[in-house]
Amino acid sequence: MEQPTFTPNSPQGDGNQDPIRVLSPREFIAAAEADSTAVLLDVRRLVEYESGHLEGAILLDWQSTESFLEGLSHLDKSRTYYVYCRSGKRSHAATSLMQAEGFRVVDMQGGILHWQELGLPTVR
Repeated sequence: MEQPTFTPNSPQGDGNQDPIRVLSPREFIAAAEADSTAVLLDVRRLVEYESGHLEGAILLDWQSTESFLEGLSHLDKSRTYYVYCRSGKRSHAATSLMQAEGFRVVDMQGGILHWQELGLPTVR
């Protein structure tokens, strides 16, 4: 399925954005646990989330453009969002958009597939 395309504040704009922090799964969870402002954000589909997600993660489906944008409007920009998906593609797109919109974000390298390869736990 294609990624949503966002325009007025598209991250492809002027190129002045700082690079997104991309951390390995272990670095990602350690950083989130050490960050008092951390929010774990799963940007997969509901069925994927229900099959296993990081403990405490909230769901905001990247592929449902309208609900993703609506959900963003309710997020607190004073928090840091630790974002992951299945393999890293959707989370990269989501973090790029979120950063362009003024959010602090961290992306997890390799998504939940890499997380599970390392034998790290998920909840249902």
